[in-house]
Amino acid sequence: MNPKTITWSEAVELFERRGLPKSTWENLYEGEYVLYSGDAVVTGDFPLNSGEPQPWDLDYDIGYIVDGSLTVSGALYDFDDGAAALVVLGDLRATGFHTTCDTKLVVTGNTSADVVYGRYTDKYLVFGGDLRATVQVWWDECAPDQVDGTLAGSLVLPSYASDDDLGAAIVENAGSGTDLLVAEVLGEDGVDGEALLDRLVAGEPVLR
Repeated sequence: MNPKTITWSEAVELFERRGLPKSTWENLYEGEYVLYSGDAVVTGDFPLNSGEPQPWDLDYDIGYIVDGSLTVSGALYDFDDGAAALVVLGDLRATGFHTTCDTKLVVTGNTSADVVYGRYTDKYLVFGGDLRATVQVWWDECAPDQVDGTLAGSLVLPSYASDDDLGAAIVENAGSGTDLLVAEVLGEDGVDGEALLDRLVAGEPVLR
């Protein structure tokens, strides 16, 4: 059966078989997860908020595990505290990744998107490979907890932040990302996160 619900003990057994360090998975909440075995493709958006349409017809307790790579043709996003955790034991590809709450996202492979937007400090974001996006916005002291590969893209950071604050061993900063975003997602203080999410969910372009 695919997908199916698994217990926390079964999730830990899977993490250990896949070589995920305990230091990574021990920060996840214990409970039942929805497991998708193999590479998964989600057509449209993948909201991690409770009460929104989910990609698979199973209710989750804590979140989702994809035992393979995950491709999302739309946006992967959350904005409600208590949003679902997501563990991808492979690569992650989405049009956009947008988080403004206490998300828990672990990707063992490479992650790529057109736009990445993060604005919340109480989160857990671990990328086992590269994190690449045309534009990456990290705001209000929000940054990845770990990037084992290269963090690359045109970056938008607060004035007090630097590349060294992004949790990555290697940062390839292609310059200011605001020049690459459409005017509709820019406000007086920089990138308007709500406007950016609205356009991502509507399937409207966010890059010039």
